[in-house]
Amino acid sequence: MVIGAYGRLGRLVMRVALKRGHQVIGIAHRQHANLARPQVIIKDMLDLTRADLAGVDAIVDAVGAWTPATERVHYAGLAHIVSLLHGSPIHYLKVGAASTLFINHAHTHVLQELPLYYPDYMQDLCAAHAEGLAVLQGCTDVNWTYVTPTYNFDPAGHSTGTYHVAGEEFHPAPSKNPDDGQQDYITYADYAKGVLDIIENNLYPRQQITLFSGNNPQPKQRY
Repeated sequence: MVIGAYGRLGRLVMRVALKRGHQVIGIAHRQHANLARPQVIIKDMLDLTRADLAGVDAIVDAVGAWTPATERVHYAGLAHIVSLLHGSPIHYLKVGAASTLFINHAHTHVLQELPLYYPDYMQDLCAAHAEGLAVLQGCTDVNWTYVTPTYNFDPAGHSTGTYHVAGEEFHPAPSKNPDDGQQDYITYADYAKGVLDIIENNLYPRQQITLFSGNNPQPKQRY
């Protein structure tokens, strides 16, 4: 199941999954006339029930929300899905936010705190993602993985077919300016490949991980 099926990343994850031979159910909160797909159910994620999850082995939560009116879905929607999964083997993969990654070994500071990476206008969204991650970290009987794309997450970049996996730490540029960052880039295409690899091998239970592929090819470009 892919929640956020009509989003750019959701569509890509569905396409990769179908290409690999999986049966896929998409969930979208509204119909898009130019994107209608027979395997997509129009239903708000907050209205999903246990019956909707019958026969599902994995859920990719790729929902996107960027405004104060909608960003609560990153914790309220997440919490609702988790409430349906307690004691279930279903693997729940949440598309995470790099803002939640630790930037020191003591795990006392996160990337959200660096203003050149996440300025004031993004703080509410960062907080919503942090709250969602905290919900997952409190779950001991749900098979979850918080799959964090690294800081520069490029929707239009080409697939390289490769990616690397890191943990819950991020190494910002010494200057604290993302223009100087290293190993902080991945495309949607490479990320989607990583997500399917995780599902097929049931990797990283109850962990936050980061997927990255290399350096940003356009260092001053934000995605």
